[in-house]
Amino acid sequence: MGVSSENGCHVEEEPVCTGSDTSEKTRDQSETLLRKENSNGAVETRVVEDPRSSEGNAGSILFRWKHDRLYRKKFILTLAYIASFLTLGWVEGQFGPSFPDLLVVSRTSLERGSLFFTMGTVGYLLGSLLTGYLFDKRVMDRNLIMFLAVIGYGAVIAVIPWCGLYEAMVIIHVVKGAFGGGLDTCGNAGLVVTWGREGDAFFSALHFSFAFGGILSPLAAAPYVMSLDAVDKTEPTIMSPVSNFTNSTLNTTKFINITNLTEESQPDITSFIYIPYTMTAGLCVLTSLPFLVFCCMSLQSKLEKAKSDNEDADSDRKSHSRLRIVGFINMVVYIAVYVAVENTFAGFLTTFAVNELKWTNSQGSYITSGHWAAFATGRFLGIFLVRCFSPAKMIFTFNFMLLISLLGFLMTSLYEIIFGVWIFTMLTGFSMSVIFPTVFMWTEQRFLRVTGKIASIFLVSASVGFMVNPIFLGTLMETFTPMWFCYLLFGETVALFFLYFLGLHISRKIPQSPTGLPVQELTVLNPEREVEGIS
Repeated sequence: MGVSSENGCHVEEEPVCTGSDTSEKTRDQSETLLRKENSNGAVETRVVEDPRSSEGNAGSILFRWKHDRLYRKKFILTLAYIASFLTLGWVEGQFGPSFPDLLVVSRTSLERGSLFFTMGTVGYLLGSLLTGYLFDKRVMDRNLIMFLAVIGYGAVIAVIPWCGLYEAMVIIHVVKGAFGGGLDTCGNAGLVVTWGREGDAFFSALHFSFAFGGILSPLAAAPYVMSLDAVDKTEPTIMSPVSNFTNSTLNTTKFINITNLTEESQPDITSFIYIPYTMTAGLCVLTSLPFLVFCCMSLQSKLEKAKSDNEDADSDRKSHSRLRIVGFINMVVYIAVYVAVENTFAGFLTTFAVNELKWTNSQGSYITSGHWAAFATGRFLGIFLVRCFSPAKMIFTFNFMLLISLLGFLMTSLYEIIFGVWIFTMLTGFSMSVIFPTVFMWTEQRFLRVTGKIASIFLVSASVGFMVNPIFLGTLMETFTPMWFCYLLFGETVALFFLYFLGLHISRKIPQSPTGLPVQELTVLNPEREVEGIS
């Protein structure tokens, strides 16, 4: 393809093929011949490595960073997305440890305070749907949507510690959930729109940052959250699983000893929870600023102009539309079942350990922390694994590992093999780590382009799985035996396997694009000035 520069030079890009052998041609397609004809008619040629080459990935990133201004802006925008998801994980990870303080601040009981979780989920669903609509309709700049979501999130977090009325606390959690759902939806869809199929590693980094934020925030809040152990120790203790949902990646779960929280006993307790909440609000403000800058720079219009030539490359998506929709529906069901397994395992792990294995609360907390450590480790490794394996292979591998891990957890729990329970708990956390973001990648590659609406549908489906499964499992464990914790999760993992193979069968009936590569920006280095083109 030819690109003309402002100084009259003509630049052409041709693939360099030095042999007739197919493998040799494939290898040489990773290079591009740049031919420049100056005003005197002289032709200069230059060979550079195509950034899409699978070899020398780090080198290609460095090349594009040096010579492609649009790529640099996209990369910096990606860092802003990653920082915003670290903030999202930070907020959600902070909620569990601070829950007793919120009960004291709002002068309410545990039973009434549980409504905070429900209303937060309702707000999350509403925020996801609204943001998905705004994202696709382009009513406003997408970076402006992200800025408003993050800055609004911070404002709500700053207000929460001062909501002394129970009704105000309930309403503020609806608003908090709405901003969180909006941030979650816009972040997932925005990163996919920015990079397309070449953004797998960035997408994995996005979800790792969420998990990392969820691990750090309880540590930061620990010096300021209150201990309720000293409050009326003679009263019965209620074991309450406190968990929160956000994009099915990390739900910080704490089992809190809550003793007779009444309006009479609370005035003697002073909460300092406003300190970590204020710090979190400041973090939200800082991470929102890059999106405001990019909005002022009109980066979205530049990205859309660069992607305008991609429409022809995506024309094949219009064919076999029924198969693509069926495949997408299958993945929506898959994500709902997966989130049900992930959140239920973390949320009920300590309860299962205490009631079935007769562990102490501390032992249950330790194994839950170990589970999340393995989960975060898997998320980090996923950043590099997506460069080596296709999304379909990664989903199969980690799904199979999850099946084996839960089977091992079931058997070791049945025979009370403590060491085995620890090992398979860690393996379960690791096996769950990359499935959620990889489903987004696979959907983008084989079924439907991930837009704001698609992302919101995924997240709403995930929320449904999160809300329904704990109720069902709690009934089974209370009515029959705590071992239903193992039976149900193992059965749902088997269902995940069937859903995966159904999705794989559908994807194979959909023809793949000839190149299998997304259209990308490629900058040609001109000694006199930069000439940017879309290859």
